Amino acid sequence: MKTIKTTMIAIAMIFLANFAYSSGNVKLNVAPVESERAYVEISNTALTYFEIDVRDEFGDLIFRKKTLEPVAAYKKKYDFSALDDGIYTLKVKSENETNQKRFKMERGEITILEMRKVVEPYFTTDGNIWKMSYLNFPMEKTSLYVYDRSQLLFEKEIKPEFALHEGLDLSGLNPGSYQIVFTTPYDIFEHEVRVK
Repeated sequence: MKTIKTTMIAIAMIFLANFAYSSGNVKLNVAPVESERAYVEISNTALTYFEIDVRDEFGDLIFRKKTLEPVAAYKKKYDFSALDDGIYTLKVKSENETNQKRFKMERGEITILEMRKVVEPYFTTDGNIWKMSYLNFPMEKTSLYVYDRSQLLFEKEIKPEFALHEGLDLSGLNPGSYQIVFTTPYDIFEHEVRVK
């Protein structure tokens, strides 16, 4: 029994190490250089496509760009002089990772407010056992829900920890499709599972 438990712990640690190694590699830096202008620098440990957008505080899209080919680094000076005073979010998405920087434009000056990094959770199923791993970079409260079509069957609030691991034994449910929803204050991640 002790050998089985040790083996299971070792497998879980290898799984977490591989997940952590492949996550959180994108770095985003926004540096104001002069009035109404800022350098945006993005780097990654591997070649990847970057999607960049800027939205206002109401979520309206101001600017969008996607790199034409995979790159490991991107640097460009942006002119924000056309922006009104207010709060904006610059978002960079690369594969399963999103980095956001909120900044304020006020009388032509750019002030960086905060950064938020999110790596999409990893979902897997083994028979009727559902598992999830999530690196909670923002250290936010999260929640887990299970739905049968539109009916809520299960709900759980999860305390903020950096490395979150959750599992559900779905064998008590009737055969069919179920929606598992994992939420943060800003994101919703969905995973459909089939119980046999």
